[in-house]
Amino acid sequence: MNEKNQKNEDPNDNPGVIMPPPLILLGFLVAGAGLEFLAPLSLLPPFRPGSPMFIGGLGIIVLAIGLALWAIRTFSRAGTNIPTHKAALGVVSEGPYRFTRNPMYMGMQILLIGVGVMFSSEWHIISWPLFFMILKYGVVLREERYMEKKFGDEYRELLERTRRWI
Repeated sequence: MNEKNQKNEDPNDNPGVIMPPPLILLGFLVAGAGLEFLAPLSLLPPFRPGSPMFIGGLGIIVLAIGLALWAIRTFSRAGTNIPTHKAALGVVSEGPYRFTRNPMYMGMQILLIGVGVMFSSEWHIISWPLFFMILKYGVVLREERYMEKKFGDEYRELLERTRRWI
């Protein structure tokens, strides 16, 4: 899409999510670190670089980043906007979107867990259900309503053949 078209976009043509999802994730990462510092639970083995927990967590983080990057690249190739405050320009059903309608958000959830495992931070792990609920109700369901209204049957077909999550 050229710059002229981007400038003429309707500012109301977006899903109306509660906050950009990367900022929600950042909030959970910072809050988890703060809680770990102020009120450690000490249920997991202590943090040790090079330990199996550290290496396992690092592997989880790499998987999460890989999934998110694959999804971003797929969106870019399809020519649609990634930021949630911008209009969706099409329905994407290639790449990781063949398996889940929300690979970027899956990557964020996996990343949060990976940080918890890597740094032995129970707060990051136990905050995941709240993070999941905020993503689901504050972002995903709003995006789904928006996409169905904007793209109709094309999006409903995606809903029928592709799971929201894996």
